Amino acid sequence: MRVAAAAVSLVVAAGAAGCARTVPADPTMAALYRDLERQVTVAAAAGWSVDRLEVEDALPAALDSVCRVEPGARRRLLAWIDAEIVRLGGPVEVAFERRGRDLSAVDDLLVLTRARKVLARADEAAAADCPFWIGVEHPFRGRQISDDRWMLTLGGGGKGIAIRQGDQQDLSFGGAGRLLAGRGLGSRSALFVGLELGASASFPKDDLGERGALRIAVDLVAPLVYRHTFTSAYVEAEAGWVGHTTEDALGTIDHGFHLGVSVGARALRTRFFFPGAALGLSYEQVATDGPDLQMLKLGARVAFDANL
Repeated sequence: MRVAAAAVSLVVAAGAAGCARTVPADPTMAALYRDLERQVTVAAAAGWSVDRLEVEDALPAALDSVCRVEPGARRRLLAWIDAEIVRLGGPVEVAFERRGRDLSAVDDLLVLTRARKVLARADEAAAADCPFWIGVEHPFRGRQISDDRWMLTLGGGGKGIAIRQGDQQDLSFGGAGRLLAGRGLGSRSALFVGLELGASASFPKDDLGERGALRIAVDLVAPLVYRHTFTSAYVEAEAGWVGHTTEDALGTIDHGFHLGVSVGARALRTRFFFPGAALGLSYEQVATDGPDLQMLKLGARVAFDANL
């Protein structure tokens, strides 16, 4: 239960840190701004250097969004960004000096300023560079976001597992893959359901404390997952049913519960999916004929999200 409390605390802390963003009231302008916000945030995470070079690197992804928005909405978004920069004490160069030359003190202005530069460059290039097969969308829902959309997420990776059953404690290692389906609920939240199948290997101790033969265990988890998204990072909390069996008792499945939390991030869209990665911690307790089996699992996984 301490693991469950830690999971809840992490989600609450993340929610408190992720205050509501300011976006334009118009849905198309809001979606375009959030696409650009993700693009410059992901680029900055890798190290933003010279504006001109970074803007040119961002241009292909920006055009994928900008080409779907009619020119009038692009210009209105530029005006909205200009007004936001002024409201927040910009230009960013002036605010940087006023705030003690501390870049972290002008994070919001940096995002707005970089998004404006990317948008202005993409708007300039759109007439000549937008592919003929990309048309204007009414409304534009975004290419880099998953607001109010059905999604599939596929993930898999390795885990280290601490096991306790009665007075016995041990370690095992394995991996798991999961397939979830869900829906975004607004710009921050999403709910998923699905299945995760995992396998682990260990050399359990006998009554004398000696290691025995290799033993394979299989877990099937059916989680309900809540995801809270920031700009590109997210935190997930999950709970559900777990079934556990071993290779020497495949006809018997022991039942229990699963609790977990993970933190992860999504990269920019690649064709039709969003690649990403997450680090997760979970606790599972399974009822057996003897003492309950308790498992604490720590692992990393790659993940691929797709909007439907």
